[in-house]
Amino acid sequence: MANRASGTRIAHFLLLGANLLLVIAGIGMIAAGAEGGVATTAFFGVCAAVSIWRLRPDLLESETHSAESVLAQYPGPIVLRASVKKLLFLAALSAGFGGVTLWMLLHEAPPMAMQVLLWPGVVLFLGGAPFLILVAIRGSALHLDGTGLAIVQVGRSRRIGWQAVSGFAVATLPGSGQRLVVFDDASAGDTRLVAMNRRLTGRGSGLPDSYGLDPEALATLLAAWRASAVGDAAAKP
Repeated sequence: MANRASGTRIAHFLLLGANLLLVIAGIGMIAAGAEGGVATTAFFGVCAAVSIWRLRPDLLESETHSAESVLAQYPGPIVLRASVKKLLFLAALSAGFGGVTLWMLLHEAPPMAMQVLLWPGVVLFLGGAPFLILVAIRGSALHLDGTGLAIVQVGRSRRIGWQAVSGFAVATLPGSGQRLVVFDDASAGDTRLVAMNRRLTGRGSGLPDSYGLDPEALATLLAAWRASAVGDAAAKP
């Protein structure tokens, strides 16, 4: 596990270096009056920002916790909140990627096959930016107590009893590299969304954030909290 983490960190450093070199190249293109210099600089500048975030995710967390300190507060209730700074950063990244891709489509006229691939990305990124801003304004949080967990996002709350959840794990979303805590929810049924989630992550449901914790630590915390809650419920007459 340590070797894998070290290898991932080295890869992020290499990507950061490559992106910074390409940013410098883009600035050189702008200075020389070459077409596409602004788009090149913006695109690889956003990529460099992603690399820095991967290396230091704690820079964007408003609150940091340890799994042990949170578990010590069992049975709660306790509220873990998503970082507003991180949500706004992700909104800026989404707008940046979407804007640069849109500029390429409008000014460089790529082949039709590439346009078919790029237009959905434009819609996804530019549409995702205002949603992330809305989440930052309305809030995103995870509520834990002795009977279940509640996922609160954009003013909506979804509550799940501990008996219904199982299999807390960490999955990496294909294409984005984002690591999230996933789990199975017996109360969710066998919907298309659940089936799609299982194909992508191996579990039917997931959390939208890690709430100031490393994803592995959050998965371990939730598994331990659930074990305590289920055990307490079984012990009651």
